[in-house]
Amino acid sequence: MLRILQNPYRFTLKELATHFGYRDIDTVKKDVKFLRNAGIDIDIKRTDSYRYAILPSREFKELKYLQPLTDEDKASLSRALDYVNGIDKHYLRKKIDSLYNFQQLGIRSLSKPSLARIDRLESARRQKKQAVLINYRSNSGSIKDRIVEVFHIDAELDTIQTLDVASDPLDNRHFLLSRIERVEVLDQPWQHENLHSFQKTDVFRIANNEQVNVELRLDIYAYNILIETYPKALSEIFPDEEPNLYFFQSKVNAEFKGITNYILGNAAHAKIEILEPVSLRARVRELAGVIKDTV
Repeated sequence: MLRILQNPYRFTLKELATHFGYRDIDTVKKDVKFLRNAGIDIDIKRTDSYRYAILPSREFKELKYLQPLTDEDKASLSRALDYVNGIDKHYLRKKIDSLYNFQQLGIRSLSKPSLARIDRLESARRQKKQAVLINYRSNSGSIKDRIVEVFHIDAELDTIQTLDVASDPLDNRHFLLSRIERVEVLDQPWQHENLHSFQKTDVFRIANNEQVNVELRLDIYAYNILIETYPKALSEIFPDEEPNLYFFQSKVNAEFKGITNYILGNAAHAKIEILEPVSLRARVRELAGVIKDTV
């Protein structure tokens, strides 16, 4: 959807299928049909090889259909699935229930500057060219340009995976899309593709291929903080058997970075029960002790 929005009437179904690695156009056709059923107006320029566009009212800011689905919307979509054959209805219902909340990241990502950044990063990745992340704001407080080789983009997690050309030694690093002011694609081709190393990234945006399964029980306050701070966690949360409680289950990095910040940072106001693993409980107690000793 982001790709079509940024490039109206530019791509055919075949070109979209090739870009996203589909074997044929049937999957893209199903995607288009599903988007239309969800109320998104998709137009086709039939005079030019059937090129697709999404029709906003007038401007991106008027994309009313990209507001989060209401409970009534989700119920209507779920009921509509009863009349569709040949699909995995259980899987689709789960996806509908956990649709990513566009108000947290999506509306920002759908602004014209954000779409332009994503488009340029995709262009750099596809052409295997180096790119400059202009005025990148790091956690250290510094703001500077970063020359990178982008080999993976995850808009849902607000992250890109890159080879940082200026690092010594050369290293693979994650950067947040929302911290990039602008993107410039260079003529310089990739120089270090052999060093590119994709890493699994958990919902807390921590990259580590060594992951462990965690299970938490959350009250409403903890639930709200989690999905507002880490929106992709929404797909990993389900209503608990007890009312007003939620069950979070996901694979996170084995060092428990990110998740321990979330637990300790909200412990005074939220109920966060660690169900599994025991090692996460031990790590939280260890960090809590460090905090106590330094206060």
